[in-house]
Amino acid sequence: MTRIGIIGNEASKFTVETREKAKIIIKELLKEPCILVSGGCHLGGVDIWAEEEAIALHRLKTIYRPQKLTWEGGYKQRNIQIARASDIVHVIVVKSYPPDYQGMKFKFCYHCNSEDHVKSGACWTAKYAEKHFNKKTKWHIIE
Repeated sequence: MTRIGIIGNEASKFTVETREKAKIIIKELLKEPCILVSGGCHLGGVDIWAEEEAIALHRLKTIYRPQKLTWEGGYKQRNIQIARASDIVHVIVVKSYPPDYQGMKFKFCYHCNSEDHVKSGACWTAKYAEKHFNKKTKWHIIE
């Protein structure tokens, strides 16, 4: 059974409209029998919406939560687990910050050197999956 990694921006980077677009993409990705692989982000967003959809569709899931909320010993190791376990990694990110976004803003995603979407650690994970595990990856950029 295909193990589909679904990762992306945290909840605060979405508007109501972009959140609904992300959920449509997630539902489409999980429509066929598969195993969801994701990261259980404590900030909500794509990881949690993917988990919710997997439950609704009765899909198996493997969720790798970070052991600590730090890069080393936490997010980095969790992201490597996602990269290793997925047959394909789907990155769901928004093109731009919502008008009311209060967090840190960057002019580009420094994980993948792209200006076509908002920064996401999901990009680091997908790039790692490509480079170290020769995995397929796909970006879904929501406007």
